[in-house]
Parts: sequence; structure tokens; C-alpha cells
Amino acid sequence: MPKSTLATLLAVVLFFPTLASAALISASYQVNLHGTDPGLVVDSTDVAANPFSIELDAGESEYFTLFRIWTDESAVNGDDQVAKEISVDFDFTSPEALSGSVTGDTVGIKGGFFGSYQAGMLTWNGALDLAFGDGGLMRVTLYDAMFNEGYLWGTADGWKHGAKVKAKIELITDAASVPEPGTLALLGLGLLGLGVRARRRTV
Repeated sequence: MPKSTLATLLAVVLFFPTLASAALISASYQVNLHGTDPGLVVDSTDVAANPFSIELDAGESEYFTLFRIWTDESAVNGDDQVAKEISVDFDFTSPEALSGSVTGDTVGIKGGFFGSYQAGMLTWNGALDLAFGDGGLMRVTLYDAMFNEGYLWGTADGWKHGAKVKAKIELITDAASVPEPGTLALLGLGLLGLGVRARRRTV
């Protein structure tokens, strides 16, 4: 078979994987936090759409504000300095049904001269990895935050002094895609045509 025909066949085979569209990622989320004494009482409100949808190619990521967190407590007391659990539950509907949680802690902190600096601190334990399909992998990362920082022997309490909690969704690898029957048929016809053409040239 001539080298030009081999090159054409190779180009066709390499071209078809590039026809795949970006992966659609859709999920809803639920913030679970500490809302009663004892402990630093915190509240939240969604910022991102719930559910949200983004499109990513393998290797790409999306960085956005997921929710806002704050406390209405005007001072950090002894019980507020005990860490309390926080989690965000994710339920994905695309690229397939997946669920998991990112967990962490909220705590009140005091520092400075006679505890003149007071604030809430949010710390996450780590990212959430979700495997799907044949070799697909997504990662959800949430970022730590300080909220309601106050400098005059108390917190700057209330919603407007809260913090925006950022999230990053990464499509580390996409699942191996199986070509649709119509795509396979077109590829087969194309290869057959190239084979006939090469045969005629050799006759």
C-alpha cells in the first residue's frame, strides 16, 4: 500500500476521537453545618446555581463561588473554640449518577492583644475524587476561608461580613467513549473507500 494511503488512513483514525464533545457535568449540593449552641453557630446561603451545570474537556477545571458562610455571634466564647463538623454533599446526574461529600470543620478563633482579634475559620479535610465510566475521574476541591473577622474584642457578625467559599471542579480524565453505530459505519465506509482506491492504483 502506498505511503500516501497509509498516511490518509492514519489521519482518519486519529481524527475521529477529536469529534467528541466536552463532557457535561451537572450536580446539586447541600451544605450541612453547625447551627446550634454550644459551638460557633454558623449559617450559609447558596451562591452557585443549585443544581449547577458546566462543560469541561479532560484536563480542564472550573473555579467558582459555591456558597457564603457567616456567623451571627458577636463574640467568640470558650465553647465556640471547639471545632464542629461541616460537609457539602454533592449529587451528580451527569456524566453519570455519582454522589459524595467534602468534609471539614468550623471553629471560632481568638488572637492578638487580650483576644482583640476574633473570627470564624473554615478548614476542609481534602478533595473529593469521583471515578466514573471506563477510566473517568472528577475532583471536587473546596477552599478554606476566614469569616466575620473582628478587631475590637468581638467578631464582625452578620451576613455581610461572611466569606465566599470557593469550589473547583476538575475533569482529570474523561471516560473512554464508544463510537455510536452511525459513526462506526461512516468510518468503515471511509476505510473501505480508501482500500478500493489503493487497490485500483496497484492494478
